[in-house]
Amino acid sequence: VYRMDNGLLAGVTPGKAVVDCATLRVEDMVDLESEVHARGGRFLEAPVSGSKVPAQQGQLIFMTAGDEKLHGEIQEELGAMGKDSLYCGPVGAATRMKLVVNLVMGAQLAALAEGIALAEALGLSTADLQCVLDQGAMASPMLKLKGPLMAKALYESNFPLKYAHKDMRFALQEAESSGQAVPTC
Repeated sequence: VYRMDNGLLAGVTPGKAVVDCATLRVEDMVDLESEVHARGGRFLEAPVSGSKVPAQQGQLIFMTAGDEKLHGEIQEELGAMGKDSLYCGPVGAATRMKLVVNLVMGAQLAALAEGIALAEALGLSTADLQCVLDQGAMASPMLKLKGPLMAKALYESNFPLKYAHKDMRFALQEAESSGQAVPTC
């Protein structure tokens, strides 16, 4: 999309702004920023937290990095699609934040699946498990949404597994490059 004939970079001229909401590798975002700047443009990476339903409801959370002034200038546009935007620092920081968020979400969903399976194996009510989870320290919108569906073996996806896998792979690459172990993943 960026580099193809008549791609996005072909349209970048001095003063034009590019706001990229994709979740790519950090080095891809850094390269894109350099290419946009080389053409006189401005660049802001802006991956989101939220899937289909939050997008439809304007409840995305934007994590941005790069041109901080541009972040401030597009608050109205971000507000039309999301409930919040957080400026994370230089390009790469928003991607890293998104990858950490998705790593936590993946680990949470894996733990929920294992808990439901264990509850069922022990003859416990998954509805009771959900009740305890919803009222305790583990309560979260993700558990409240996914728990009852998972207990009924309803696995409709709002975020394709191939993208979740990509994000987990990228997060693990970032962990490895930083020297930080993430043994739960």
